[in-house]
Amino acid sequence: MDINKTVQVLQDQIEKLNIKDFDLNAWKNFTILLLERIFGPGNKKIESIQKIKYDQGSWVLRDETGYTNSMEACKKLGREVLEEAIIELETFGTPEKTGDDIDIQIITTALEDELTGTQFREIRKALAEKRQIEDSKKILVTKIKSYGADTAYAIVANILTNPQVAEKLKQ
Repeated sequence: MDINKTVQVLQDQIEKLNIKDFDLNAWKNFTILLLERIFGPGNKKIESIQKIKYDQGSWVLRDETGYTNSMEACKKLGREVLEEAIIELETFGTPEKTGDDIDIQIITTALEDELTGTQFREIRKALAEKRQIEDSKKILVTKIKSYGADTAYAIVANILTNPQVAEKLKQ
């Protein structure tokens, strides 16, 4: 990936923040797609752009100072995220991509498909607690066993039959 072209595309997105007929949702969608291509899905910059929301509440409309409004705050945040991305690219270059990366969403979906909501929350809670890796493994094995004899098999089968995973395994 050419860093100069990548930086230019991000700078073009920053410029779009200044156009007269600015559409925040269209800008966000395009920016998210660009950032996913550059930094990969699930990057914190993408999360920051996704969280930008235009507040059309009545208090914004009644603001007589004229100094700030919600749209300007949205644009400022978007500009800051992209400027940080440019600095990161210019300083460290583009992120290394191995091509073997599997989207974590595949695993999350498999767990959600095979576990109840309560079971899924128990697994997430167990992972969130700070422990030694071996202790966490023992706790997770015990929990998954308690969910039924076939649960672990179903989770693994769900992951392995995902088209993205299956294609990687065929290679």
